[in-house]
Amino acid sequence: MIELPFELTLREISQICEGKIFQPRNDSQSSDELKIKYLSLDTREQVSECLFVPLKGSRFDGHDFIEEAQKKGAKATIFSDYEKIKKLNLSIPCIFVEDTKEAFLKLSSYIRKRVNPLVIAVGGSAGKTTTKELIYFMLNCSGLSVHKSKKSFNNEIGVSISMSSLKKDTEIAVFEIGTSSLGEIEKLTKFVEPDFGVLVSYGKEHLEGLRSPEFILKEETYLTDFVAGKDGAVFINIGIEELKDYFLRLNFHKKVGFLMPLQKNHKKISKEKFFGFIEPELLKMPRFDFVLVYPCNVSRKFETEFGIYLSFSGEKKEFHIRTNLAPHFGSNLASALSVFIFFFHYVKGENFESIINERIQKINFFDFKNESGRFNVFDLGKFVVVDDSYNSNPLSLSALLYSAGFQKGKKVFVIGDMLELGEFSATEHLKIGEVADVYLEKDSSFFFVSGEFEKYMEEGLRRKGFQVSVFKKNDELFESLRKIDFDFIFFKASRARKFDLIARDFINNFKPS
Repeated sequence: MIELPFELTLREISQICEGKIFQPRNDSQSSDELKIKYLSLDTREQVSECLFVPLKGSRFDGHDFIEEAQKKGAKATIFSDYEKIKKLNLSIPCIFVEDTKEAFLKLSSYIRKRVNPLVIAVGGSAGKTTTKELIYFMLNCSGLSVHKSKKSFNNEIGVSISMSSLKKDTEIAVFEIGTSSLGEIEKLTKFVEPDFGVLVSYGKEHLEGLRSPEFILKEETYLTDFVAGKDGAVFINIGIEELKDYFLRLNFHKKVGFLMPLQKNHKKISKEKFFGFIEPELLKMPRFDFVLVYPCNVSRKFETEFGIYLSFSGEKKEFHIRTNLAPHFGSNLASALSVFIFFFHYVKGENFESIINERIQKINFFDFKNESGRFNVFDLGKFVVVDDSYNSNPLSLSALLYSAGFQKGKKVFVIGDMLELGEFSATEHLKIGEVADVYLEKDSSFFFVSGEFEKYMEEGLRRKGFQVSVFKKNDELFESLRKIDFDFIFFKASRARKFDLIARDFINNFKPS
């Protein structure tokens, strides 16, 4: 159920959606002034007192559930299939529209414009949800009325749900926007109309739909191009070569670069090396605002102390933050800090001492809770379990291996397919061995692989000297694990492989021999 920020009459909704109201049969009383405060898209959830919006999907048609919605107490419904509606025995008013999905989008767009918060949109190939959650967490800790996308809702329907559920007093809204085919970012960006655009990463993703790395870059940078075009503010990960080059080409002054250098040997970065990570051409820019983050100390539970070095308006500051974030989340922290500092310095006019000492340093980052399946850490005493099973692509898998490399002890990696890579699938699964070779020690790292591309994973890892086993069933995996000692175990695969269930089963039932 979606709670709207204000009541709307059925007449107002029909006008917003460009529809026409049909009165219930045998009811001469007008329903135009019927007040709507709640929407429902799913009869399996709360429907009572709602306007039911039946959407059409590839496997279902919401029109088939309109009578059920009525029985469960829906006040009214929208519809686009006139033939189906004629066959139903309805006693609630209906709004006829050309397309129920487009009607829902129009309604949520109206709500976003009427509430009119400052809108931050987060895009990128990986790390969008964690970045969105961190931006929300930090701004919320500062006493602002902040709204965020639910879970990983980053497509048209997901963003519409998030926009429709804005609160009347929302000051800042943080939305996540994603893509799996060309043109999606453009459509979503125009729909959301962000004031700030955050490009947190770039890498190989959804290549079945996006076709090539060059098209991915063009797709992802549409967000920041759009925001720059409307004189907003953009935040770009300049630690990635392609995005650094894009940053340099972007002829726009309200831009902030952020980065976390990936130290292959996991050594602490000295103060003298700070500027070694910033390209000379960037330093020569008349105004170059940036946030650099690096991991200092990492606990057994992957709680990381980060060093922060920033430069805004030519003023440079250095400080440290203790967090419950794994080391690879430093890029997400850097992006959230860049948004946070820009907002309070340039929008609110606060000085750096106040922002750092009175705001950032007073945030307890151990209170931060990431969404499930994003490097969730479970300390089971004998060993530590990391559930990173929400999704997997070359960028996010590399990030997991990077963080794992900070730990001493025996490590087990349960790895499944990285899907939607199209013609790059075999090559990218072979490359897992190369990435593992950069960050891990061979004598203390064990791999268990499974899936459609298991042979490529196995071959790539064996080439680099890693121990690899293939498993077909969970029982086989668990039985093999009982025969070895380990200190850490990591679960990672694309969402469709449902490794979250394997991780949960392992946590709940695994007993070492």
